[in-house]
Amino acid sequence: MTSASEPQGTEPGPTRHAEPAQGVASGRPGGPAASGKPRAPGVPRTGPDARALLVRILREPTRVRSLRELLYGLIAFPIALTLAIVFFIAFAVSVSLTITVVGIPLLAVVVLLGRYQGTFDRAIGRTLLGADLEGPRPFRPRPGAFGWLGSALGHADGWRGLAYLVVRLPVTFVASLTAWTLWGVGLMFLSYPTWWYVAATDVDPDAGVTLGQNHMDSWYEIAWITAIGLAMVLVAPWAVRLVAKADIWLMRVLLGPTRVSERVRDLEETRALAVDDSAARLRRIERDLHDGAQARIVALAMHLSQAQERLDEDEGTPDLTKARAHVDSALGNARLAITELRDLARGIHPPVLDEGLDVAFATLIAGSAVPVRMHADIPVRPPAAVESIAYFCAAELLTNVARHSDATAVQLDVVRTGDTLVVTVQDNGSGGARVRPGGGLAGLAERVRTVDGSVRIESPEHGPTRVTVELPAA
Repeated sequence: MTSASEPQGTEPGPTRHAEPAQGVASGRPGGPAASGKPRAPGVPRTGPDARALLVRILREPTRVRSLRELLYGLIAFPIALTLAIVFFIAFAVSVSLTITVVGIPLLAVVVLLGRYQGTFDRAIGRTLLGADLEGPRPFRPRPGAFGWLGSALGHADGWRGLAYLVVRLPVTFVASLTAWTLWGVGLMFLSYPTWWYVAATDVDPDAGVTLGQNHMDSWYEIAWITAIGLAMVLVAPWAVRLVAKADIWLMRVLLGPTRVSERVRDLEETRALAVDDSAARLRRIERDLHDGAQARIVALAMHLSQAQERLDEDEGTPDLTKARAHVDSALGNARLAITELRDLARGIHPPVLDEGLDVAFATLIAGSAVPVRMHADIPVRPPAAVESIAYFCAAELLTNVARHSDATAVQLDVVRTGDTLVVTVQDNGSGGARVRPGGGLAGLAERVRTVDGSVRIESPEHGPTRVTVELPAA
């Protein structure tokens, strides 16, 4: 199921493959059919999954992601400590100078800098940890000098940035300690045979690792130290990543947008979408009126005027044949204008919605090119705006099914659950529906967002496709 601007390939409908019966060859590599011997009941399966896990553990220390996280672990604590000291000094100086004229403005600047230093930390998280963290909303001070001062001192994002500088210190300390200990000591132990041999031969015969009073210089002791080093190197990437995730969580909580700011941003976006949608509708109505009904009415007036001229001829007998032809043309244009105006009115608000959403959907599926089964359970009618959006969404989705999905059956469900109206359209077509910029599904999602609704699309290749529209019905 896709929009009219999103063509699909003509794929056959979904084919449901039955699971192979017990004892029947499934044809999967490594399975019972491949070896020819069925696996005994109760015997655990050891196959490519265990090997893939082992290979991943062995390769993890050499991955680019692990090396970036190692660099983060090495530099995180020095950077955090430096920034914390700088901001602590600036904060202490500004607080001590609040009895003077410059103290409060200086404190306001420190609070704002606490907000903007988060940009640097988010850049490190994005570059080294792969965390794409959204920044807080822009700082919008109130007008005037005192308005700016009050906005800066009360800027929550700035105070949250200062809090992050303090809270992250123990986290970055653990990250640096983990990186230096596991990676540093692990690599030293892993390379112990090489550097011990070189040092013991050329520098100091007593060089090497000493545990208690025991100097590790026998072959089995060297092998033991090497094994410990290998284990530390294999564990190091996972340990550093675990600590890095804690820092990412702190960034998201203290340096990212709050729930209130996210809600405000979402409302601003949906308001802009609603304004754009309204403007587009007005332009479409104006264009349809100008190119359709208005042109018909102008032609109607011209034909009536010409018919009047034929009937008012001063000389001779009026030409009734031509007058009748003009009247017939005028009548035809009047009928077309009425039809176009009726269609235009239906596009703005279908009259059938006055009877309820279940009746409107029943009328809608009656004209569908694909057989549709409908289930409606709407004990309480939702608001008119929600009904209109639900109707147009269902109409768009059924049109897409008929045009692009190669489906032979559609199931339409409209159910009100509490304060939510759920419209579900499922077909047995070829699948592969995606939301593409400028496509019909993208426009449908934008229309639904104007009332804080959501659209969920499940459309694997070869189908089936299931689109769920959830609208607030309170």
